Amino acid sequence: MTISNRLDSNPAPQRVLASGHATSVALRQHVCHRCGKAWWPRRPKKPARCPGCKSPYWDRPRRLKHPIMPLKEPLNQGTLVTSVCRKIARTLGGGNERGKDTEDRSLAKALHVLKEMKGAGRTWQEMGDRMEREFGASLEKEQLKALVR
Repeated sequence: MTISNRLDSNPAPQRVLASGHATSVALRQHVCHRCGKAWWPRRPKKPARCPGCKSPYWDRPRRLKHPIMPLKEPLNQGTLVTSVCRKIARTLGGGNERGKDTEDRSLAKALHVLKEMKGAGRTWQEMGDRMEREFGASLEKEQLKALVR
C-alpha cells in the first residue's frame, strides 16, 4: 500500500497546542464537490473556501436548474433518429412527412444552389434573394460568403 493510499484511508491525528493537555483531534481529508480537489486542512475547523476553485460552496453538491424527469418508455436509436428527422423537416418546412411530395429544402440543397450561383458569377444580392425565396432564410453577404467557401 502506498503512502498516499494510507493517508487517504486514515485520518491524521493532530495535537492541539493551545490546550495544556494531550487531546488529539482527527483531521480528515476534504474534497470539493465543485472541482474535485482533495486536500488536508491545516486546522480542525471547516475551511471557508476550496483552495482549488475558491468556491465557498465546496462542501455542497451543485443543484440542477431543472430536475431530470425519467423517461416514460425506453428510448432506442431508431425512434430518436425518426423524431429528430421529423423536427428538422418541420423546422425547414419541407420533407416528405405524411406522404407529401415537396421540394427539397435541406441545407445540402441550399449549399449546392449557392455554389452553382457562385460558379455562374451571380451577385451576392441575387444569391440572398434566391435563398430567401426558395428556402425562407434571409442571409447577409458575410453569411453567404461563409457558406460558399
